[in-house]
Amino acid sequence: MSVPKLHHYVPQSYLARFGRGDMVRVRRRCPPKTYLANVKNVAAETGFYTITDENGLPSTAIEHELSGLEGQGLAALRRIDETGMPPAVGSDDRELLCLYLAVQFARTPRKRTGPLFGRNVTAYANGREVDMALMTEYLTRKHLGHPPREAEVQGAFDYYHGTRAMNGGNDPTHDEAVAVTFSSVRVCIPQYRARHWRLETCRKPIFLTSDAPLVLWRPETPEDAYRGFGLEGAHEIRFPVSPTAQLVLVPGHGTSAKEVSLSRVNSCNQDLADTCEQVVIGHPDRHAALDRVQLSERGPTLRFNTAPGFQENPDGTVEPMGKDILHLWTTRR
Repeated sequence: MSVPKLHHYVPQSYLARFGRGDMVRVRRRCPPKTYLANVKNVAAETGFYTITDENGLPSTAIEHELSGLEGQGLAALRRIDETGMPPAVGSDDRELLCLYLAVQFARTPRKRTGPLFGRNVTAYANGREVDMALMTEYLTRKHLGHPPREAEVQGAFDYYHGTRAMNGGNDPTHDEAVAVTFSSVRVCIPQYRARHWRLETCRKPIFLTSDAPLVLWRPETPEDAYRGFGLEGAHEIRFPVSPTAQLVLVPGHGTSAKEVSLSRVNSCNQDLADTCEQVVIGHPDRHAALDRVQLSERGPTLRFNTAPGFQENPDGTVEPMGKDILHLWTTRR
């Protein structure tokens, strides 16, 4: 049996749905460029899922297991193409796609940023003491690209030393980071299952996808400056399924289908571009939609904050907890 070396964090079979054969047009954040690529070379890293087995040898068992899910998921997506409707509540396809979406959300490099933060800081320090000054330097030069607030330095410093203390003074390993990211899958499936599934279609084939195709969306709020939101707080969970359709999971029950305007598609494409890892992906011969989106040099970033904690009492009053709280979140763009 061949051992795959290049591991995909977005299935090739899914990406190919947006291209011609196995070819797609790719637009990259940094360095900014657009080019044609085979899907086998998109959204992939060498050894991304390789872990150490019980005998201390490299194992690609996770990659092989994911391949099985990807094949089943592709079949379910094709049935959406045929019926023009999302899978019915309680159906096998609905359950399968709940797993498919939960795994997709967990398997991108961004989900490893938190578990691997300490290891990256240690590598950057290269033997120097990781004090507040070094953490400020790391956040400025590598992680954020701009000087952090004092509370963010404190939060990152506390997170770094706290995770090491819980791990016997060591940074989490690659294997531990892989395990942590996938541990959330089963917990999150009920969030997908409990929503209303809407299939949005467009007459023009202009929906794009990306290397982080599952998008959580809610209207912008002032809170975006200092806290994030997850599956439960998302007003919409979006997942493009083809150039002419996307799944949108919203609060409620049941299923529906709806044709949407070009402006809605363009808006969703921009949100997708804002939240991508590095690349947005479209059809080789239909580049207008890909050219239309704006891509910043940096995408969503893990942020830290330390602030006084407060607790709400049963009577609705709020009082200080007497200690600071460390908060981690990932920016929306």
